[in-house]
Amino acid sequence: MPLTHVESTVLLEPPFEGSEKRVEVDFTLGPGAPVNGLRSLAREQLDELMSLARCCIVSNRSNSNFDAYVLSESSLFVYPTKFVLKTCGTTLLLDSLPRLLEVAALTGLTAVRCKYTRASFLFPKHQPKLYHNFEDECSLLDNLFGHLQAGNGQQYVLGRPCEGLQWHVYVAGHVSAPMPTFNLELCMTKLGAKQCRQFFREGGFVSSAQTTEDTGIAKLLPGADMDDYVFEPCGYSMNGVIAHQFITIHVSPEESSSYASLEISGHMEDLPDCSNLLAQAVEIFRPGKISVAVSVDDASAAGAALWGDLSHPPVNYGYVGATCQMLSCGGRVMYYTLNAGSEEGLPKLQDQAGSISPKTVLHQSTSFLSNSALVGVA
Repeated sequence: MPLTHVESTVLLEPPFEGSEKRVEVDFTLGPGAPVNGLRSLAREQLDELMSLARCCIVSNRSNSNFDAYVLSESSLFVYPTKFVLKTCGTTLLLDSLPRLLEVAALTGLTAVRCKYTRASFLFPKHQPKLYHNFEDECSLLDNLFGHLQAGNGQQYVLGRPCEGLQWHVYVAGHVSAPMPTFNLELCMTKLGAKQCRQFFREGGFVSSAQTTEDTGIAKLLPGADMDDYVFEPCGYSMNGVIAHQFITIHVSPEESSSYASLEISGHMEDLPDCSNLLAQAVEIFRPGKISVAVSVDDASAAGAALWGDLSHPPVNYGYVGATCQMLSCGGRVMYYTLNAGSEEGLPKLQDQAGSISPKTVLHQSTSFLSNSALVGVA
């Protein structure tokens, strides 16, 4: 039969999802386990775990305390008894956890706590089905970690939709450490157009290291060993390691979906001042909206009540919302949202007692798997 009609269908690439999923699993060393714990896992085992999450390792840095890996979609940090995986795009982060528990058990480690966090997705309809509803994510996590505490894990949603991105938290179990871990996480959207161009491989691009220096990122954690990468045609990832601390930054500079995240983690006495770090980040990215999560494993630890003071916002930014949530494991999360072009001071922190579960099931469709084109590391 002669062809009388040709229908041409063009599938447009979906916008890239900058908001990351993050999981942190703490373990204890059992009898006979290697003293370096999870750091003894072979590269092939790590590659398998990343493949399950739909990402891959690009490069890595190590010091005497932990290993840091830049991924095609965000970052991985491996300590002797802590595993931190952070992935963006449409990755399947939670799919890696059953196998993680298996290889950890074979190495002689037992999970004692799991903490899973993420901001609201910028393009939720493009996420795989599991991530359409936070309660479904929590159900999967309860199947793996719910036994770590009575009544399964606890889930929380901080902030209100009208204020910007919300912060989703799942936690089960408890970790006892001589020095608690402190985290500051920034989610920034509507980045300045000039600032976005710094993260493209074009024109004046020299190297990833030069981009880190020219943007001011290198000054955020002085002395850190930086592992940076500018993707083709655009995008940026960086891990910095020093002592027990890490800093990680990921940038999606596309005009229609510009996004940058910054996280710094470590022991309180080694971390920079939170207000200063926020002000520096604003200078680098000029975001229109900012969400800030400040958390600590042990809210009763010395100095924990004062760490993360953000009572003075950056110039030309004002607060839209502020929430404080005590976690069932003894930790605490403070969550703030800020907008540019405002001078509103810090509102009274809204205490959220108990757990809050989203009840609305979002009807969304899946999209292409996240893929980043890797061109020779600069």
